[in-house]
Amino acid sequence: MMFQKVPVFFVLLAGVFGEQSFITEPSDVEVTPEHNTSLSCKIDNLQGQCRWQKDGKPVGMFTGKYEMRGESTGDCTLNIFNVDLKFDDGVWECQVTSSSFQTQDSLVSRQARLTVRVPPESISIQYSGSSVVDGGMVTLVEEKKETLVCVTRFSNPAPIISWRFGDNIYPSDTQENYTESITTKYRSEGTISLSFQQKHQGKLLECVVSHPAYLNGDGSANVQLDILYKPRVEITQVSNSVLEEMKGSVALTCLAQGNPPPRVKWMRYGESSPQYVETLEFNPVRRENAGTYVCSADNVIGNSNEETTEVNVLYAPKILRISPSSTVNIMVGNTTTLTCRADGNPEPKYQWFQLYPNSKAVKKRSMSPDLILENVSYEDEGEYVCEAVNSIGGENRAVRSEVVRVEVEGVPMVTNIMKEAVAVSGRDVSLEAEFCSDPRPLKNTWEWEDVSLPSGTEIKRSGTTYKAELRDHPDIKDCFISRLILNGVGQADSRSYTLNVQNKHGVDLAPIRLAVRDPVSMASVIGVVIALLVIFVLVSVILLVAYKKQKLCFKGKSQPQDTESKPQTKQNSVSPTL
Repeated sequence: MMFQKVPVFFVLLAGVFGEQSFITEPSDVEVTPEHNTSLSCKIDNLQGQCRWQKDGKPVGMFTGKYEMRGESTGDCTLNIFNVDLKFDDGVWECQVTSSSFQTQDSLVSRQARLTVRVPPESISIQYSGSSVVDGGMVTLVEEKKETLVCVTRFSNPAPIISWRFGDNIYPSDTQENYTESITTKYRSEGTISLSFQQKHQGKLLECVVSHPAYLNGDGSANVQLDILYKPRVEITQVSNSVLEEMKGSVALTCLAQGNPPPRVKWMRYGESSPQYVETLEFNPVRRENAGTYVCSADNVIGNSNEETTEVNVLYAPKILRISPSSTVNIMVGNTTTLTCRADGNPEPKYQWFQLYPNSKAVKKRSMSPDLILENVSYEDEGEYVCEAVNSIGGENRAVRSEVVRVEVEGVPMVTNIMKEAVAVSGRDVSLEAEFCSDPRPLKNTWEWEDVSLPSGTEIKRSGTTYKAELRDHPDIKDCFISRLILNGVGQADSRSYTLNVQNKHGVDLAPIRLAVRDPVSMASVIGVVIALLVIFVLVSVILLVAYKKQKLCFKGKSQPQDTESKPQTKQNSVSPTL
């Protein structure tokens, strides 16, 4: 009886010495379903009665479900067994009634949230408002910022949503949590915005969901990326090492990558009509196929870069133009130009040749496309051809133009003449000069002292016959050979003779000096011969004497050796007798 009166006594003391108050108030707690938990609530100077309320409604104590630890000692902590989302998830309060109606010292704790952990029932990824099947394909545009949403349903509490792409983890740009309409569970949406590139084609983007109710790692959902990108092109060229017209071939291929598959287009500089093929093939290749080719491609995303390649077709030269076309007439001393133009690849080199049809001689006159003939003379008259040359594969390819005839007209010109001539008295001599004249000369005379001897005539003076001749040059057109023949020349014929040539345009003069020598006498010839014979004999004798002296010297040196050897031979022959 004494033990039962003690609590009453202490209660009376509490009522006298102080009001009841919280020592510990309940705090938020998270619990896995079917586990046990407690909400702490301790009262100092407890005089009233402890009560618990959930979501604004009182909760009764039921053994095995809701039990208070020790109300009689001021410990009103609530033990909750076999936690269930339906019954236990919510906002709890610990309340204490007043010690009396006069004191009005009832207590109400702060609210404590008891959360029953429930992992999301579903995880899905949405793009453009539509859900994508887990592991399914989502189509995105390269370099465009794309937004994807990871949605979780019916979780408690709300999870943490992040993203895994490759080896990187990205937090959600934003995460919104909503209460499901018919339960206390949450719908969560984690949003991310990323830009992707062609290299991400076929990669996985994963939504990673972290929740305390997951005991073995995180939940996840993923999608495979289908990246749409504008095309990229590359050109391959397959051809002969030497791409010669009508002998080689070439194939140009435009390799285009894009998603969706692109359309390939070929264009050539200078043309307006495209060709929508992947490969251009020229077999055999022609010069008109040469040029710069441009490859591009397009799809719904955009146009590709442009790539170019050169087709360089080699071909032998071809004369395009020759000027003047056939014949040019030019006056002596003037200037004219012969022009040649050819087409070839590589660019041809030029040469001008002067032909001499009568002699079949050829003279190189120029190594440029233009041959400039300055201060023209009769030596420039003749036939000219232009030659264009290039090299293909190490072999020269040449072409010659039609013949251009250069006709020179003007004052006569002596082109070749003897400056001096020597003759033996009593013999014949011919003085000769070459000259050119177009038109033919009106006058061709040999002149000396008071004599003027036209070609085709002859005279005789002081025992010498003088004859003038004129003949056409055998090799050079419009050129002539003029001769003055002197038969039986004498000392009186030693003088200067002048060739006088005239035509309607003018005159040219050319002198020749003739020197006449007396013939050598027979006695002089015999004397020279005898002198040469004497010299020959003397030289022969000297050589013979020298030879004999050398031989005698040789014998003198070898004699002592012979005398010494004879006694030795004799001794050897008689030694057996002794």
